[in-house]
Amino acid sequence: MFLFPIVQIIYWLSLSTWFGGVLFIAIAAPIIFRTVREQKPILPTVLSVNLENQHADLLAGTIVANLLAVLNRMQLACAGGVLIGLLGQWALAERSGAGPLTQIILRTGLCLAATSMVLYDWRVVWPQITRFRQEYLDHADQPEIANPAKEQFDKYHHESVNVLTVVLLLLLGLVLFSGNISTAITVSFSR
Repeated sequence: MFLFPIVQIIYWLSLSTWFGGVLFIAIAAPIIFRTVREQKPILPTVLSVNLENQHADLLAGTIVANLLAVLNRMQLACAGGVLIGLLGQWALAERSGAGPLTQIILRTGLCLAATSMVLYDWRVVWPQITRFRQEYLDHADQPEIANPAKEQFDKYHHESVNVLTVVLLLLLGLVLFSGNISTAITVSFSR
């Protein structure tokens, strides 16, 4: 059947792009923070003093936040592509025996879990990060307001990193359990 290869192309392009994007951010973010901190930038429009190299953290955080905004949109698009591929696999894949059906169920569960984590990060965690970052910037010269906002920002940032790690692991599992996808069409030659 000609439809199965198309489903597979959509599935693998979406999955590989999703996994690669998350892996890139996981590798790039610490490098961006380290590189910007080494340069010790001064942002005179943000804070009047640069205690503990906070200007570098703010600049690096802005760069990574902009990358993550693009990543979130890309992840949602890729999740849609993977889900389309999984629907095609459910409709077209070989389901004889417990093995292949179990694999499809596992892949679907991993995809839904990863998609749920992306939605959680996008709709719950990032609004909090944005809120506390802005509160910190707005009151940067008022430590009684800025310090609690910075603590909350750091808390939600750490949660976002954890979510990204979980998504990466779920996608790795999805890649590993996608190696044995086969078509339902069996071609037999008779003479």
